[in-house]
Amino acid sequence: MWYLKRLYTTSRTAGFGQGALKVLFFGSDQYSSHSLTALHSLLKSNDIASLQVVTRSPKACGRYLSEIREVPIMAVNDSLGLPPVIKCDSRQDLLGLLDNPAADFNMLIAVSFGKLIPRQLIEATNGLAFNIHPSLLPRYRGSSPIQYALLNRDSETGVTIQTLHPTKFDHGHIIKQTEPLSVQELLSQGTVSEFEEDVPPKVATLMDQLGLRSGQLLQQMIKQRDFETKDTPQYEASLAPKITTEMKQVHWKTQGKGAILAMNDALGPLFTYKLALPKRKKEVMKRRIIIPEIFDAGEEVSMNPGQFKLQDDDETLIIQCIDGQIGTKTLQFEGFAVEPVATFVNRLNKRCGKMNSDEFLPE
Repeated sequence: MWYLKRLYTTSRTAGFGQGALKVLFFGSDQYSSHSLTALHSLLKSNDIASLQVVTRSPKACGRYLSEIREVPIMAVNDSLGLPPVIKCDSRQDLLGLLDNPAADFNMLIAVSFGKLIPRQLIEATNGLAFNIHPSLLPRYRGSSPIQYALLNRDSETGVTIQTLHPTKFDHGHIIKQTEPLSVQELLSQGTVSEFEEDVPPKVATLMDQLGLRSGQLLQQMIKQRDFETKDTPQYEASLAPKITTEMKQVHWKTQGKGAILAMNDALGPLFTYKLALPKRKKEVMKRRIIIPEIFDAGEEVSMNPGQFKLQDDDETLIIQCIDGQIGTKTLQFEGFAVEPVATFVNRLNKRCGKMNSDEFLPE
């Protein structure tokens, strides 16, 4: 393969082995920010000669897409005193880097950038083009490895540095890989970055903790000039595709309590549905119910899946799963604000009319 052949040639070339490395870094989020910080420390110690960041333009978000949110790496770039970032949103933008005087490079490093780096850029490095991924590749190829590790309740995870593949995400050759890391131990160490409220706490913690280890692994690779591929991967290949809204729906008849709790950890607030036929309406409607936060409420199985009841204190709603119960203290009926569960239950008769009941749709 052309990129593997170039990689071996480059790793044996004294000019790159001892010479100045000019890094073009592609990143966006808190996870990639840790690798940028690690590279900056190498810049200060003269292990690399220059460092230029490439990122994506800000996205419209929030209600009615009224808020413009810069990617987190922008603030990190500025705090480190690095040159202004170059923003690239298309393949044409990326190819323009070849003629951009600010993008003088002989090494590419991509971390959570979200776009394929064109072959022409990779070729310009003679093989020094790498991606850092928060999983033990080839396990969890794709955009959401951290979420899938939580969804599947994995006990271990890790970080991989691989070569950049010109046509596929996460199909390069492995350069470095951590030993398996305990998910619970990583979670116990908490966050060190600031995250938006819509990032689930456990996802944020793993982004930070795996990000720190990514930076350490990157430093080792560059300091040692260790760019050669390693043995055949020891982990089974699997995919971690983009998280969709549909994945957040609870299916009470088929998903156990553990799976629902894991969904909450990985995806954030979940949702279910209720049927409604308010006054002056002729057709039954399906209304979405958002569950902002859930917790384990025990192993009892005393109701049908999806059925719910208020606790005696009127502060907790218990929802039946197929193998136990979960609890929540707030709910949000579609079209209304988040409210205490007692208020939610008291208003169901008006909102659901003739279809009011003490259960959510099981499917």
